[in-house]
Amino acid sequence: MKILHIVRQFSPSIGGLEDYVLNLSVEQKRLGHDVKVYTLNTNFQSGERLSDTATVEGVPVKRFNWLGSKRYPIARFPLKLLNQFDIVHVHAVDFFIDYLSLLKRLGLLTAKLVLTTHGGFFHTPRQQNFKKLFFKTVTRFSLRPVNVVFTISNNDNALFQQIREDCQLVENGVAFQKFGPAQTADSHNDLVYLGRLSSNKKLDWLIVAFNRLAAGDSQLRIIGNRATGDAAQLENLVESLQAQDRVQLLFNIDDEQIRQHLEASRFVVSASEYEGFGLSVIELMSYGLVPFLSKKPDSFKSFIAESGVGGLFSYEHSEFEAGYQALVSAWSDQQGEKAKQFAETFSWRAVARSIVDGYAV
Repeated sequence: MKILHIVRQFSPSIGGLEDYVLNLSVEQKRLGHDVKVYTLNTNFQSGERLSDTATVEGVPVKRFNWLGSKRYPIARFPLKLLNQFDIVHVHAVDFFIDYLSLLKRLGLLTAKLVLTTHGGFFHTPRQQNFKKLFFKTVTRFSLRPVNVVFTISNNDNALFQQIREDCQLVENGVAFQKFGPAQTADSHNDLVYLGRLSSNKKLDWLIVAFNRLAAGDSQLRIIGNRATGDAAQLENLVESLQAQDRVQLLFNIDDEQIRQHLEASRFVVSASEYEGFGLSVIELMSYGLVPFLSKKPDSFKSFIAESGVGGLFSYEHSEFEAGYQALVSAWSDQQGEKAKQFAETFSWRAVARSIVDGYAV
């Protein structure tokens, strides 16, 4: 089968969406399919103009010019190229699905059109009323000609079933211990956040809440890429709180350094107010880190309920402190093993097979 993945950002850009498309593409190639990726020729994180073609882990990549905003970039893919594929698989709800579904409706796109929703466009609270209106009108219209719609979490599925009843739920895949095999190390009651520095992650609230905890030798480690949010704001906050000895901001570090920080810690934390899934939480659980998560995302509630380990908190500082102290008291090697076992259920090989099977619907 000839499969084309279309995504606005891909390697060398860093993020959950980019990882998803790369891992899915690699696994589909291992299953014997001919797989390519079309993306844009700018790295939004660095502003770098990228080459027109590349090969990433054996996957051919073609990059295209674009215009407009980074949230709704506009690009044209020649129909002659698109119709060479059996499957055109779009990732995320943006211009590409609106444009390609119109071509499908007009009978110009002959390939089977597939969408993975990745949480839609509700990741931040900005312009929520406009987003809801757009979702229930334009997005509903765009999804009608789409042959298959995949969702990546129960929360995502509930959202998109409002406008498309036959969505297929295939939960996000996770690269188990993606930063290298875990090694034996002494661990402490430290919390690790790994991911984007964007506003919906509420890292400023997390820093303040952690700094208010009763004095101890634990640390909060925030690992991310400077280009994914306002790193300077977080640095200024830590300095203003004089919390440098309690909060480590670890930006743009390599995989070996990340692995060492994970091995020295016991808990993965996220105060995020919205997640399509929460990929990085599962990635850290694969190292035996017990989850301590915001109650807001439904996927986080599922992680705790299904793994049988960890805890949830609201945005009340007293509840955050009580939850953390309870986790510290209850921590054991066995809890770490339960976190690992849960992470192992999100195999990319199983996800790739489920998606290929879903193409046949």
